[in-house]
Amino acid sequence: MTRLSPHLNANYDLPVPQIDMAGGVPRARAFDDSYYNADDGLAETRHVFLDGNDLPARMATAEHLTIAETGFGTGLNLLAVMAVMKQHPHLQIDYVSLEAAPLDADMMAATHAAFPAVGDEASALRAALPPRWPGYHLVALAGGRISLHLHYGDAAAILPTLDITADCWFLDGFAPARNPSLWTSDVLSQIGRLTADGGSFASFTAAGDVRRGLQDAGFDVCKAAGFGRKRDMIRGIKRPATAAEGYDSQNPISPPNASRQKYPGRIAIIGAGIAGASVAAGLARRGAEPLLIDSASALASAASGNRAALQSPRLSVDHNAMSRLSASCLSFAARTADTAGATIAAGVLAIDAPDRMAERHAVFRHQSWPDSLVRDAGTIPSSAMGLDGEVPGMFFEYGRAIQPSVLVEMLAAPAEFTGDFAVTSIVRTGEGVTLTAYDGRHLTADAVVLAGGASAGLLLQQIGSVMPVEVTRGQVSHVPATPQSAGLDVGVSFGGYLTPPVDGLHELGATFSRNLDAASDDAAAHAHNFNLLPDGLLPHFAAGGIENLGLRTSCRASLADRRPAMGRVEDDIWMLGGLGARGFTLAPLLGDMLAAAILGRAMPLARDQMAGIDVVRYLQT
Repeated sequence: MTRLSPHLNANYDLPVPQIDMAGGVPRARAFDDSYYNADDGLAETRHVFLDGNDLPARMATAEHLTIAETGFGTGLNLLAVMAVMKQHPHLQIDYVSLEAAPLDADMMAATHAAFPAVGDEASALRAALPPRWPGYHLVALAGGRISLHLHYGDAAAILPTLDITADCWFLDGFAPARNPSLWTSDVLSQIGRLTADGGSFASFTAAGDVRRGLQDAGFDVCKAAGFGRKRDMIRGIKRPATAAEGYDSQNPISPPNASRQKYPGRIAIIGAGIAGASVAAGLARRGAEPLLIDSASALASAASGNRAALQSPRLSVDHNAMSRLSASCLSFAARTADTAGATIAAGVLAIDAPDRMAERHAVFRHQSWPDSLVRDAGTIPSSAMGLDGEVPGMFFEYGRAIQPSVLVEMLAAPAEFTGDFAVTSIVRTGEGVTLTAYDGRHLTADAVVLAGGASAGLLLQQIGSVMPVEVTRGQVSHVPATPQSAGLDVGVSFGGYLTPPVDGLHELGATFSRNLDAASDDAAAHAHNFNLLPDGLLPHFAAGGIENLGLRTSCRASLADRRPAMGRVEDDIWMLGGLGARGFTLAPLLGDMLAAAILGRAMPLARDQMAGIDVVRYLQT
């Protein structure tokens, strides 16, 4: 495979920005241009981007805004928005920003030192920064009221893949003469496509080609006084398809009052595992009222209830849409687990086993990836992972071994929980959607999310829909740590998986059975799980045996293409399911994205990624 792969030597990494701090102002060597005005970068941001979009007034009255930006840079524009947002506790913001060469936290700290007025905001941003991987990263700031959607990569390639509706744009980045690829007519046309009728933009540049490109993209454009010694800047408003009341082409920054659709307030989520809890967290931080419902009496009682689990990506040698989505999910899942205090160990070692994974890893070693996403495990001393001797494989620095109960409890905390409520009917009524339990109890909500894991197929049948959900039974062995295994400090995957010990027990799994009616054979399950262990790990457990080991059995749901299913099933009924064995990696981000969709907020995942997981690909009515 290595010799024949067309993807050998592919580069999936990002450029590292080369910055000079001249007089305390960062200057990019690649463009020979400064990140902000040398006189006062924060004052420039407030004048050009905030005042240029009339944001102080709009933030005072709006409940929600979507701000988009070309050129995240030092994050200074976002910091200025965060500072104003303190005055408006009612406001929520989706902030979508693109950056080709992101700075790391240390680089940002050097640039932020000059702006003590936003020092608290700057510290919060740096602490929450995602890894420097190409693709999409979600960051929640300001207590969850700001959803920062960072897209790392080339704007010209990213913008055509998005479907958002921005209320305003910060057209930043380096000057058109220094960075012309960011200001082409194609890029400006995409900005017009992604802007709401009546939406605005502001930019520090008044270059003629930029003005004409924005006019062609559907904006009315006017010059305004620039900041400091700069004579002109530009701002404008997107011309509505049809003239709306309040629109004034002579005064672009007076957008019409857009009528807002009414979105559900109380949302019932059937299933209180990692999928349901993730949706609940996303809804709650956006101001909705989530109600978690489960047939069991407690959270995480089914497949999400194992003592320990792994978070790791499913990367491909061509880094296709699903591979990129997997990386985005890991980025958010790992940071969420760390915040929850659910992390047992940071890092997952993917051993070169079975053969199909060994072949994939061989190609990875001939490619360029961000080190913190995936790198050859041979670059890390075995002793640092708690292993005796070298075990060939790849290392995922942002992989995690976690305690599922801790993560689910944190995500579910803002939601009301109703247990022992096995749903037997889902009926739309005049009051909303009514759920009936096996004992005759009723609950009514504005909308319902089906997140019941292995029960997904049965729940869909209750609303007259069919999806070919495959349910399998998995059994995990609780293996006492030995003197050789007790020091294991990473998660390990190899076709099966092994966790570091928790309270003296490793989790080793898992079996995979489609025959749900077969009698359980604990000894056979333990033997299967031990047989999964590669030769390099077997000696760690040579002193143990499989007699009298603990075992946990649960069922998981997947679809034929091994992709999750997310989206709207029908009016007021949504779904997140088919997560298979990767629920703890996929659910935190996808649950948050589904919450955004339910509430009509920005979902800036790439179109091919959204299509790859949309419920409609399998849904039958």
